[in-house]
Amino acid sequence: MSHTLINLTLPVVIQEIENVLDEYPEYPYQLAFSIHELRQKLIAHILSHVPNRYVVEEVQELSSDPKVDYPSPLKEQLHLETIVHASIVHILHQNTDWLSRHIPHI
Repeated sequence: MSHTLINLTLPVVIQEIENVLDEYPEYPYQLAFSIHELRQKLIAHILSHVPNRYVVEEVQELSSDPKVDYPSPLKEQLHLETIVHASIVHILHQNTDWLSRHIPHI
């Protein structure tokens, strides 16, 4: 049987980004991170600042959602939320010039 490595942290990070961005105004935050390139930069930045968890599963058992959920204690959730907020500001600041050419009035 063939096995594959699955990052359990990625779906959690993506969901947390959605939750946090819902708290921000559409312009410029939600609009900026609706751009695929910036969304990917945001995800990568966050993943580089949080512990990642992985599992190995047999290929035949794979589905779109990993079967293994890891508990996310409140402290970890709050840490992730803090990292997401800080990463949003960091990525926007880092890409201000690029955004000003792609989204007017930033």
